[in-house]
Amino acid sequence: MNFICKVVTLEQILKCSFGLNKTEILILKHLTEEKEELSIEDIMKKVKKDRTTIQRGVKKLFGKELIKRRQVNLSNGGYVFIYSSRPKPELKEKIFKIFDNFKEMVGTEVNHW
Repeated sequence: MNFICKVVTLEQILKCSFGLNKTEILILKHLTEEKEELSIEDIMKKVKKDRTTIQRGVKKLFGKELIKRRQVNLSNGGYVFIYSSRPKPELKEKIFKIFDNFKEMVGTEVNHW
């Protein structure tokens, strides 16, 4: 789509809508494409980034309610978190709400001009 003489991609929409960086977008992309939940280690292999970067990314995505997290208790003690994307229709609805608000703000500014 063209907007203000610029081609708009899904990556740019996600970046602008949720304030995500490239790594966070890549994590979200992999989680939305996967049928199964992924551990931090699984995400590290797919995104090819270090543990700290992945942990920071999933923390932000979870905080923005774009992904789900589930605790799995290990048989020898301890636990791990596994992650999955929220359903695509839910993510799309979040984006549409953000752009509806943007449209209202633009309309207000144009009307006041």
